[in-house]
Amino acid sequence: MRTTPRPSGTVTLWLVPREGEHRDPGAEFAELDAAARARLEEIRAPEARDTQLLSRAWLARLLRAQFGPASAHWSVGIDCNGRATLRDAPREITIAFAHGRDTIALAIGHDCGAGLGIDLEDRLGGDDPLLAPVMLSPAELAQYHCLGTGERRRRYLLARWVAKEAYAKALGRGLALGFDAIDTIEVAPGHFGIRDPYAPDDAAWQVRLIEPDDGTAVAVALAPSGNRPVAIDLHDPDGFRGSVTTGEAEYAAEPSFD
Repeated sequence: MRTTPRPSGTVTLWLVPREGEHRDPGAEFAELDAAARARLEEIRAPEARDTQLLSRAWLARLLRAQFGPASAHWSVGIDCNGRATLRDAPREITIAFAHGRDTIALAIGHDCGAGLGIDLEDRLGGDDPLLAPVMLSPAELAQYHCLGTGERRRRYLLARWVAKEAYAKALGRGLALGFDAIDTIEVAPGHFGIRDPYAPDDAAWQVRLIEPDDGTAVAVALAPSGNRPVAIDLHDPDGFRGSVTTGEAEYAAEPSFD
């Protein structure tokens, strides 16, 4: 793992497959503190237990790589809105999780604004006309039907699904959010603004979409302070994949997402 301390205004996003040579359950368990180990032992479902182990162990590694030994004294908590937090960490450091069937996503934000939310979907293999009316606003649904059938509809629906899920997680509203009342405004490829009539504040929320392969879509939702650019650096166990920024329509660095 080659992660270094990141400057203010950065989100570090990691995509970690559930299986592969990077997995070592014994070493992962050793990364956990006593409280995290005790919580893990209480989980009986094997898949849920492995998800908890993988996400918490890699989070511990990433925090140590970025912020040094002090991160060993921080612990994961849940705030009153159901969002993951870091107890005893500086307020400007935020975290977020998303769990797909084949991959988990971890995000660490460093002074990136009012909130941070991520979502990952890795197995929407085809168009889903039953999901579309639930996730899409009337205007989006009309556009969806104009696309015909097949791959174009699938990609359109998937992008807006993960964008709205990430936004809901950033707010801590989850399933209480009426997704069909929210419009995603694509200001540039993979760069969305949010129009939400029930938004709790006047923060300028935006979402960046990252598609590292044809079957995976990851969305990062945030509201940068003063609408200043925030860099999103993408990594996986094989190394650095690329970087995008909320302030530009194009990639800030040429990514190797293929």
